[in-house]
Amino acid sequence: MKFKILYIILFITTPFLYSQSTNDYRTVASGNWTNVAIWEVYNGSAWVAATNYPGQVAGANDVTIGNGVTVTINSNITGAINSVTLGDRTGGIDNLLISNTSSLNVNQFTIAYDGLLNWTVNKTFSLPAGTAFAVQSPNPDPSLQLGVDHGIFENTTACSASKILQIGSTKYATCNGGGGSSVVTFNTVNNEGGNLSVFPTATPDPACANQLLQLNANPGGTEVNDTPLTYNWTASAPSGYSFSSTIENPTDTPPTPGSYTYEVTVTNNSGLTSTGTVTVTVENCNKTIITNRRITFRVTN
Repeated sequence: MKFKILYIILFITTPFLYSQSTNDYRTVASGNWTNVAIWEVYNGSAWVAATNYPGQVAGANDVTIGNGVTVTINSNITGAINSVTLGDRTGGIDNLLISNTSSLNVNQFTIAYDGLLNWTVNKTFSLPAGTAFAVQSPNPDPSLQLGVDHGIFENTTACSASKILQIGSTKYATCNGGGGSSVVTFNTVNNEGGNLSVFPTATPDPACANQLLQLNANPGGTEVNDTPLTYNWTASAPSGYSFSSTIENPTDTPPTPGSYTYEVTVTNNSGLTSTGTVTVTVENCNKTIITNRRITFRVTN
C-alpha cells in the first residue's frame, strides 16, 4: 500500500461611497441669478424646486453653480449666504457672468477647477469684507487654460481697470491691475489661488480601514504669507467617529469602512478664514491571508 501525501495551501481573500445640508442650493438650468426656476434647494431629505433664489432671504447655506450652466448676475443679492462654489468638479465648464454692478453677501466664494467667472461689462462685482476668495487649479483636462477656460477670465482684448473685484471697501483686483498700488491683476488672483484658499487632499483615496491616511491642507492665496496661519480640522464620519487636529498636514486612521468628509479651516494673522473639504472612501481592505493549515489526503492503490 502506498500513500501519497498532497499538501494544499488555502488562500482566503476578502475583497476589498458629495453630501448636502438643509438650505443648500444648486443650479438646474441657465439664467439670471434671480430666476427662481434655475435653482433647486435641499430640504433636509431631497432636492426640490426652489421657492426663492439664494440670497433672496437670509439663511442660504452652500450654493453650487453646476451642471454645465451659465448664470448671469446684474444686481445686489443682499441675503446672507454661507458659501458659493462656481463649478461642480464634474468636467463641463460652469459660468458666472458679471453683466452689471452686482454683489453677493457671502462668507466664501470658490471657483472650482471647472468654473469661469467673467466680466462682460466694465463694472464692479463686490463681496463683503472678510470674504475668502479661492481659485482652484489646475483643471484635470490639460487642454483647458487657467484664465481662459476656467478661473477668472482674463480678457486680453478688453482688459481694463474698470473690471473690478472688490472685497469690502478694498478694490482687491482688476483685470489689468490698475486702480491703485495694492490692486492685483486677475492673472495674479488665478495663479496665487485667490486671497486665501485651502483645497485639502487625502492620500490614499480610496483608503483602508485601520490604515494611515495622510491629510494635506494645501493653503494658498495672495494673503497666505500673512502669518502665522492656524488650522482646524474636523471630520464627519460613520458611527459617530470624531477627528480633530490643529496642524497643517495631519494623519488619521479611520477605523471602519464608509464615507469620511474631512473639513479644514485656515485662518491668517489678520483673521481671514477659508474652509475646504475632502471626502474619502474608506474600505475594508483585509489582505490575502495564507494559512499554515495542512490538509492530508490518503490515497490507496
